Amino acid sequence: MSWINRAKGFAVIFFSSVIAFSIVEFSYRLFSEKDLKSSYTQRTMLFESGKNFVNHKDYFKYFPNQSIRSMTLYSKPQANSIEDIVIEYDYIINTNNMGLVMKGDLRTGDKVAFIAGDSFTEGQGAPPWFYRLEDDYHSSPLKLVNLGILGTGPMQWKNLASSIIKELDLRVGASVINITPDDMNRGVWTIKDRELRCLYKVDCDYNFGFQGFNFYNGHDYDDMKLAVLKSLTEKKFFNSDDHVTSVKKYMKKSRVTYDIYLFLKNKFGASKNEIVIMNEKALIAMKDAVEGNFIVNVVSQKTVNSTNFNKIKYAKQLIQFLELNDINYSWCDIPPSGFHKNDGHPNSDGYEILRQCTKDALVKVIQ
Repeated sequence: MSWINRAKGFAVIFFSSVIAFSIVEFSYRLFSEKDLKSSYTQRTMLFESGKNFVNHKDYFKYFPNQSIRSMTLYSKPQANSIEDIVIEYDYIINTNNMGLVMKGDLRTGDKVAFIAGDSFTEGQGAPPWFYRLEDDYHSSPLKLVNLGILGTGPMQWKNLASSIIKELDLRVGASVINITPDDMNRGVWTIKDRELRCLYKVDCDYNFGFQGFNFYNGHDYDDMKLAVLKSLTEKKFFNSDDHVTSVKKYMKKSRVTYDIYLFLKNKFGASKNEIVIMNEKALIAMKDAVEGNFIVNVVSQKTVNSTNFNKIKYAKQLIQFLELNDINYSWCDIPPSGFHKNDGHPNSDGYEILRQCTKDALVKVIQ
């Protein structure tokens, strides 16, 4: 009967472990989410419905020659009134004949300087800073081109750059890359049909993220908050089986195991994933495509800057890659006051710093 006793012992240990883990998980969620319930953590990005984003084969950009209102709201996890929603920023995006966030149009055969990057280069979170940069360089021998597109990384910048070069037979005389360490973990993506339907026609069957909105006259901020609140409280987009109904789902949603995983990955993970390697190759390809000079601004984020990057695996890998390949780079540090309160993007003050960093880089690459 020894096997019965061993089985009983195993069962006791197993169920005790499950109960102990459940108690720890519950306590962890209780304390970690206590403050979150009163914080604005859920982001909804409203764009003027109609001609806003357009997909291409392996990249996306905006529709050409458009003026698009963009507003981002943050809501509490359990929003019950408009007081549970704040408007983080609200501004107008103007695009040129190629659907880029810039004032000047591009013509066949132009000799240009590319300014590539993610949402920071596009200028998400404030009136785009690139317009002022264009004014600063209106008499430059190279026409400045804003290749900044939100949510993208080097592979996507290369795809966009290659497409525009081919379409207009551009000559790239110089390039400045404004890169945040996070960008190296981003693959190529386009906007899903479901999201495009929402953006174009305000036919939305999901919460948060990209949302089309009709900004007609008479819509004040409270009206917009009410529209988002209605979406959050009245539309039931999530199936009941999204809740924890099994041990497997519970483990997948465990905050304890996820945080342990992130810690171990950042602390001990040494190998680069495939996306990082492909993004490194994309940066090299962009460097090789330039007739003249190529320089990189490593732009700080809320939690990553020139003083602490060595403690963060992906940021450290980026700097090592740039140095190993003899790529000229400088840090562009934006202080905490240069970012929005809830959002990770710079505010107008932060973007003024990025504009100056870009100008400093352009002095080095435009002869």
